[in-house]
Amino acid sequence: MISRMLLISMFFIAFSAQSQLISATQKTNPKFSFDTNTYVYFNANILNSYRSLVPNESHLNTPLGLRADENSLVCTSFTLGISIPVHKSLKVNTGLSFTQNGESYIWNSADNDSSFMYSSVYRYIALPISLSTSYGKKIKVRLSAGLVPSIFSGYKQNQEWTDADGSEYDEEITIQDDLNFFKLSAQASIGIEYFFGKMSVRAAYLYIQQLNNSYKEFEDYIHRENTQGGQLTLTYFLK
Repeated sequence: MISRMLLISMFFIAFSAQSQLISATQKTNPKFSFDTNTYVYFNANILNSYRSLVPNESHLNTPLGLRADENSLVCTSFTLGISIPVHKSLKVNTGLSFTQNGESYIWNSADNDSSFMYSSVYRYIALPISLSTSYGKKIKVRLSAGLVPSIFSGYKQNQEWTDADGSEYDEEITIQDDLNFFKLSAQASIGIEYFFGKMSVRAAYLYIQQLNNSYKEFEDYIHRENTQGGQLTLTYFLK
């Protein structure tokens, strides 16, 4: 009788210890979790840049002319930044960016060899600020949204044309006095992030919409960037 009671007691002790071990393992190794790492990151964007462009009705209401037929332009941008958790499910991200947006125009004569084309690029130094959340295990889904205040740093327009005889010409314009010094945009992204060791790599879709006018108050047009494309990010965990 005593031996049976000892055997039953040992069984319950072993079962209890095993249950505690499983419970501890489940707590320390959750199947899914939020990303709470602090890290520095570098991202590169390849974006299809376009714009909304309308006459400035409060000024001269100048017609768009050939600018009504402008096309999109592929531009690149780069960011070096830091991502810091502010909550178990939320992080704040900021850094220093070199950004570009622009548009292009192409015309070819149907009667002779005449043609005219240009690409206009607006360059900015930016300080993007966003909130993000990432959820998953080794592969996480990441959502982000925020604002991008930017300071104008340069403009370049490359023009190329041919005359009726097919002779080729080109010109580069870098002076543009009618542009606003400050630009504010909203951005949002959704992507997949893969974690390995103390690093991660992320691929995302990025959308950017400019909120204010690229031109000064009393210029001919109201111009706002409208950009979307791919973002590739490499991160290194600090802790």
